[in-house]
Amino acid sequence: MSVLMKSRAAEIIRLLLLNILVLFVLLNLIYWSLPVLQLVVGRSGPVVPDPSARLPNYANVSWAEEHFREMDQAQLSSARTDFKSFIGWRRKPFQGETINVEGVYSQRRTVNKRITDTKRVFFFGGSSMWGTGANDEGTIPSQFSALTGMHSENFGEAGYTAHQGLTLLIRLLQDGLRPDLVVFYDGANEVAIKCVTELTPDSHMLEARIEGLLKQPVTSPASFAHYLAPIRHAGGRAKSLLTGATGISPVEGFNCHANASKAERIADNALRDWHMARRLVESYGAQFIGILQPVIYFSRTRRDHLEDVPVLMSTQFQTVYPLIKQRMAEAGAFYDLTSALDTDEYAYIDFAHLSPNGNRLIAARIAEIARSKATAR
Repeated sequence: MSVLMKSRAAEIIRLLLLNILVLFVLLNLIYWSLPVLQLVVGRSGPVVPDPSARLPNYANVSWAEEHFREMDQAQLSSARTDFKSFIGWRRKPFQGETINVEGVYSQRRTVNKRITDTKRVFFFGGSSMWGTGANDEGTIPSQFSALTGMHSENFGEAGYTAHQGLTLLIRLLQDGLRPDLVVFYDGANEVAIKCVTELTPDSHMLEARIEGLLKQPVTSPASFAHYLAPIRHAGGRAKSLLTGATGISPVEGFNCHANASKAERIADNALRDWHMARRLVESYGAQFIGILQPVIYFSRTRRDHLEDVPVLMSTQFQTVYPLIKQRMAEAGAFYDLTSALDTDEYAYIDFAHLSPNGNRLIAARIAEIARSKATAR
């Protein structure tokens, strides 16, 4: 082989090795940047202000935009919640101007300004009770406290069903907490979550997501699949941003309207959870109030400000709520507040969540029920 040919071959080999090195570096940059990108995306707030802040509910409300920015920061996601055995999840501690999550049980802060009554009231429910759309002072428990002078505690959490409330109540009683009155405020999540096609009457919001993660194969560090994990995780993060915390795409739909036995079981489970909670609470000498919460599909209220109220979701509520009401009438022990927002006000910010004025109406009705129960005792 001539010197020229040897020189050319050596040049080709060097070029090939250089390209391999560059490719290796690029692949490593991509590989290690994906987890960092996922973290940055997970912690960054929305670029565009949430349109909910511009609803007429918040006319002249100075904190509205900040609230919905904080809602994005404190959203229910794997990075911002802690897994809790049996109850599912609780938000991590959070400090903001309108939202504060604190304490051993990761509770939304309740404003108890003027306590004149020694009774303690525990509130349970989903995000409507937790206070999506309201500052700390505007949640149902805070406004109930302002109306009654009773010390109130908010144990609501996004996505919670009545069964999760029952399980959390058991834990609180086991820990030695002793409320004088317990309020369960349920209904929206019994339908909006359990009527999802791939979920069951016994499901909670994250069941499908957790099941999917458990089904993923466990890979050894020696395997190539192990090093694809950041890519899979980034893909999962992108999907969760598109489909929400549940990991369930809206196009997958709901099936309670087409599955009568499922709808019946959902209604049965809701009432059974309330009955169990009531018996448990009363066994400790306290009182229990079980409430079917209002949703926009049954309220005669202002809704011209809401452009996107899902029709298919309406069908699910029209199917399940009458079944719950029927069982409530038979039991004679619980309270139907589905008409509590029949008012010429902008109270809803979506199909179930309320602005503070709506929460005030609900708190007033619960206060009336609490006073009637205290009088009857």
